[in-house]
Amino acid sequence: MAATVPTKEPLTIRAGDTIEWTKSIDDYKASDGWTLSYSFRGTGGTIDITSSADGDDHAISVAAATSTAYTAGFYDVLGYVDKGSDRYTVFTSRIEVLVDLEAAGSSYDGRSHVKKVLDAIEAVLENRATKEIEESTIEGVMIKRIPHAELITMRSKYMNWYQQEQAAERIRLNLGTTNSILTRFQ
Repeated sequence: MAATVPTKEPLTIRAGDTIEWTKSIDDYKASDGWTLSYSFRGTGGTIDITSSADGDDHAISVAAATSTAYTAGFYDVLGYVDKGSDRYTVFTSRIEVLVDLEAAGSSYDGRSHVKKVLDAIEAVLENRATKEIEESTIEGVMIKRIPHAELITMRSKYMNWYQQEQAAERIRLNLGTTNSILTRFQ
């Protein structure tokens, strides 16, 4: 049994996968000569996709071999129809391209930016636990380290942001939150 092809744009796509969806646009039918195209623009680069006609509908299909080249990241996406000299925007959103885990291999680091910075701050704090010198001069070069109190403040901020990321991920996975809901009865 073949998988059902979605009828709207995805919120995420994975590099290396076959990507398909169908779009029905009553005012701009493929059978009337309208072409639906998507432009993805993000820090990972540029992706352009053009539909093919499927009766009145627009069929979008990207082969796995093509999507393998997609760079993971967030992209601003514009969907538009055109026919001759006419062009109309029919979709705008932000879509995430997920990394192809198979292609990433053992070098894959799935930590978010916030988690990487938090881990780096904690490593510095751990390394400094036995050092008392905050600044020194070696051969005329002054070396000044971030004060311990400032590192603790930075760690607190990044820990808060990381906990927010974890809470959002729990909600995304339908696991609920770890927040307590307090009530008072009178």
